[in-house]
Amino acid sequence: EEPVVTFPDDYPNSVRHFLLIGFLGMFIGAIVFFYMGISRKVNTITHVLTFFIAAVAACSYYAMWAGLGVEYKTTDTTPRVIFWARYLDWIVTTPLILVDLALLSRADTPTIISLVGNDVLMVICGLIGALTVAPYKYMWWVAGLIFFIIVIIQLLQRLNNAEGYGGDALKGLSWLTIICWIVYPIVWIVGSEGTGALGLSQEVGIITITDLIAKIGFGFYLLANVDSPEAESVPLNQSSQQYV
Repeated sequence: EEPVVTFPDDYPNSVRHFLLIGFLGMFIGAIVFFYMGISRKVNTITHVLTFFIAAVAACSYYAMWAGLGVEYKTTDTTPRVIFWARYLDWIVTTPLILVDLALLSRADTPTIISLVGNDVLMVICGLIGALTVAPYKYMWWVAGLIFFIIVIIQLLQRLNNAEGYGGDALKGLSWLTIICWIVYPIVWIVGSEGTGALGLSQEVGIITITDLIAKIGFGFYLLANVDSPEAESVPLNQSSQQYV
């Protein structure tokens, strides 16, 4: 008879520690971003979105630390631990990150909808792949990668605008996002979802650190630039007035 695996009791210690670090980092970030928003004369959409990015991630990490949103998958070649709560986090937070970037670049509505739509499809493909078995799961991974490539192309083409909205901050934040997000499909393919070559502790550690950089690092970098006086004095792109 197979032993019953329950979470969080059966997590390796390092996994619990990484999940707790993820929760605390996101929680503290959320409080700071919230305070940065309400302490201004006028709050901005950027501050509000950046707070939600950190708050949603904090909830996700706390849930996983407490043993929720995680599945012991026995249908694969070897038993795997699948953190599906990550995908619920990403399906909310990654579109918000993209909307933050789009607002910084004064992008139009079709660009925002296209970015968000492709991003959501990318995350859904990753989730379905995580819950399916080989060889089918790898097709879902490829599909997710295709949507990711579309997102990268749009970030680099659409957001680097001729008017220069967002400036160096937009370029820096776009590249920070792209480089961090490249880590996820690589960890997927070598981690529990894919081949299982990477140990669970290493996988959770890499994802946690990447998440903190992509959300909290991103948030501080973004809000530092939104807070600069020049950001307030830039005239609005007329077609985007309703979003800012």
